[in-house]
Amino acid sequence: MRRWFAVRDVYEVVRPLAHLSTLFGLASTPVFYNPTSWSSRLVPTRGSTWISVVYLVAFFALYTYSTYLTIFVQLFHVLYKSLIVGRTEYAYAVIMYVVIVFSMVFLYLVRDKLAKLLHLLHQVDRGLADFPSAINSDHQRAHFQLTVAIWSVAIVTGVMVGVGYCYYTTIFATFLYNAQTVIAYLLSINGYTLSMIQASTMVLLAKDRFAAINGTFRMYFPTTPTSGGFLTTTAPGHTAETAVCSEKEQLTVLRQIKILHDKLNDVVELVNYCFSVQITFCVGLCFVIGVVCSFGLFRAFIYRNELFYMGVLNFIWYMYYLFFVLFFIAVGSKITREGKRIGVLVHKAINCSTSTAVINELNIFSQQLLHRSPVITCGLFVYDWTLLYTVSYSGGGCKINSIN
Repeated sequence: MRRWFAVRDVYEVVRPLAHLSTLFGLASTPVFYNPTSWSSRLVPTRGSTWISVVYLVAFFALYTYSTYLTIFVQLFHVLYKSLIVGRTEYAYAVIMYVVIVFSMVFLYLVRDKLAKLLHLLHQVDRGLADFPSAINSDHQRAHFQLTVAIWSVAIVTGVMVGVGYCYYTTIFATFLYNAQTVIAYLLSINGYTLSMIQASTMVLLAKDRFAAINGTFRMYFPTTPTSGGFLTTTAPGHTAETAVCSEKEQLTVLRQIKILHDKLNDVVELVNYCFSVQITFCVGLCFVIGVVCSFGLFRAFIYRNELFYMGVLNFIWYMYYLFFVLFFIAVGSKITREGKRIGVLVHKAINCSTSTAVINELNIFSQQLLHRSPVITCGLFVYDWTLLYTVSYSGGGCKINSIN
């Protein structure tokens, strides 16, 4: 599908997210980017330090004021007719404020690492393009999906905020429904959603390139020996013919794949460093919201008063917040799965290869995969489905998986 602009690299893929983050105070460099070097790295212009400080202070004041409106103006403990629910609502507002402020400051401090992260992704794309039979990343498709996702989240958020505020003003005469309170609520929600979207986007970009490396590996190395001039792979749900390559070509390709795989592991480490704390805060915030909404829904079903629909609406909000956490966990599981899949392909290639030199290089690559495999973690637990299974098994407790 042709568009009025071309998406040539990973920098242009994340351009919508960069602009949106700048709009809401979560951009690493508020002076945007040098347009002459857009496809090389993020480059702040001269004098950007003072502009960055003013930028951060302005948004710090804005988010502080929005939190003040939530805590000291709306008086949720009066609206909910419950001191417990009201205090928990205030705890939610405080945690959200901490998440946003921490993200603003931390992303500014690690802006060089973010630039390195995107630069490594760009290098991996260029390295994959050197292979004649490589399966390259589709930048146009990735840009389109990210744009659709951002607009979808914006529309859903706007609809839910509109419906919620209309209901609140109908039930509660003291509920303040004006531009200030609406903007304050939208700011707090966007702080959460943008933190999750930023991290999920970076993990997805890395996952797609791990998948591209796996596909490229299957193109050059057999996994099932057959007769004739071609070899057929046996990847689940994938059937492709692999042309028989010379020993020299296989060694050259394998060395390049090892370098690209190592760079992608550097990308994963940078993602963990730059986003793991924010994601952990967001997961904790989702837990607090779950407690509030579950308790409110329980009260609504017991008393069946005017708060019934509010309890249902708040539970829908909880599912909204939980969606981002589950999506991030799903993406983390996918990148771990791609990291394990290349190990399976390497050992199948060892079994099928007849060249001693190629087998030795494959064994070295296998050792590299053993010591460096992509895992999304905050240092305490891994963000994959095993985290949810462990929490469910422990009865909703806080049991944590250890990482070797």
